[in-house]
Amino acid sequence: MRQTIVIFVYIKKILSSEFDMKLDLEREFAENTTLHGIARIFQSAGVILKLIWSVIFLTAFGLFVWQFSERVTAYLRFDYNTLVQVEHRSKLTFPAVTICSLNRFYSSRIAAEYQTQLDKVFGFADTLNYYYAYSSYSENQPTESWEDFNNDFDFELFGEQSGFRLNDSLLRCDWKGKKDSCSADNFTAIFIPDYGVCYQFNTDDKDENRLRQTLPGAGNGLSILLDIKQEDYTETFKQGHHEAGLKFVVHDWHDLALVETLGLAIPPGFHTYAAVRKKKYEELPKPWGNCKSVKDGYNKKVCLSDCRLDHIVRSCNCRPLGYTGNTKICTPDQQANCVAKALQEYRSSGISDECDCPTPCTEVVFTSSLSMTSFPSDKLAEEYQKEYATLKDVVEGNSSFSIRDDLDLRKNLVYLDVYFDELSETRFKQVEAMSWSALLSDLGGQMGLFLGVSAITAAEVLEYLGRRTYRLFKGKRSNDNRVIELNQSK
Repeated sequence: MRQTIVIFVYIKKILSSEFDMKLDLEREFAENTTLHGIARIFQSAGVILKLIWSVIFLTAFGLFVWQFSERVTAYLRFDYNTLVQVEHRSKLTFPAVTICSLNRFYSSRIAAEYQTQLDKVFGFADTLNYYYAYSSYSENQPTESWEDFNNDFDFELFGEQSGFRLNDSLLRCDWKGKKDSCSADNFTAIFIPDYGVCYQFNTDDKDENRLRQTLPGAGNGLSILLDIKQEDYTETFKQGHHEAGLKFVVHDWHDLALVETLGLAIPPGFHTYAAVRKKKYEELPKPWGNCKSVKDGYNKKVCLSDCRLDHIVRSCNCRPLGYTGNTKICTPDQQANCVAKALQEYRSSGISDECDCPTPCTEVVFTSSLSMTSFPSDKLAEEYQKEYATLKDVVEGNSSFSIRDDLDLRKNLVYLDVYFDELSETRFKQVEAMSWSALLSDLGGQMGLFLGVSAITAAEVLEYLGRRTYRLFKGKRSNDNRVIELNQSK
């Protein structure tokens, strides 16, 4: 019995000393920590004051938790703001300009063997346009037979031979106000199925070779005067374009000339002023946006076009109209059948979604605003007639001589002026609404406001937890040793 009492007193003494050690550790932490509320609770005299400070501390802690969750939630929304910046320059690289005629084929240039088959040629062209425009077959789909065409018929070559010729139509070309400082040699011919032969200006692959505008305003960019030759038009009421004039589009040097969707029409008998503005879009990658950083010269539209071409070439073993490459061009039968089916499959089966064509984080866009004035004025009409009317041979009796063939100015002359109205670049830049550093600063401010916590406080808490863990393990080992000693004393 006596031994039992001794053991009980001994255990009570041990537990009492451990409790005092625990209390000393907590009190030491509370009285010295920079976490203000805890110190107030321990140092306050009386239960009421301790209770008041406990309520104050818990209220502040609850407000902190609310603000903490709100700030973290706001960050995880990954919102962004768009900054608009206007950067003025002393000179600005001129954009690419693509010009197309609304008349695809000129009657005076069509070979004799195709003169009687123009309706068939137009039908073929319209069928191609239908296939490129729609994603699937329908009851309105053109159904044509191309048995009358030779299998070697090259529609692209036909279009080049009978289509729009800039060297015949260009009457004047000025760059930066200098008369006749450019010519048709400064343009590159391309073939677009819906417009035939088109021409591009300033499309050099190297930036250092591109033209630059140094003064803003009309007359300081590209100015061209063209004769569209309406008397040579072949478009019909049933097929083709019903308008007269040109379509042009101003675009980035690496971009496709989307004349059918972005092109602006200009009529004859007017001087058209196209004031151009340069815009640069800088977007954020995931998780804020959906763009990716890509190499210089990459263009998403070109990438998608190449992906579509690859699918058609694999399916038909030929190159469709409007695409460049080393593969032979498709025959009319291949174009109207195999290419049409390949395009339908490409669009409807989801193959296009498999193309690795990410949206670039940086993109340059050129926008144009048009204004027009009647051209030429009545006072100068005669001067323009003398300057640009062509000579034709006239035979009277036994003699022949040359006279000027009257040019119907208002029906045939198109005057286009493309220029930067300001030498500036407008940047639309996406920035994070809340960055990681801003989140840390915000949370730190909330902890300081409600709890008085700083980075030093975190170190103090870690020190306390380390000491508490050490004492727990030390106390457990001591208890095990005492139990062993008691068992041995029995």
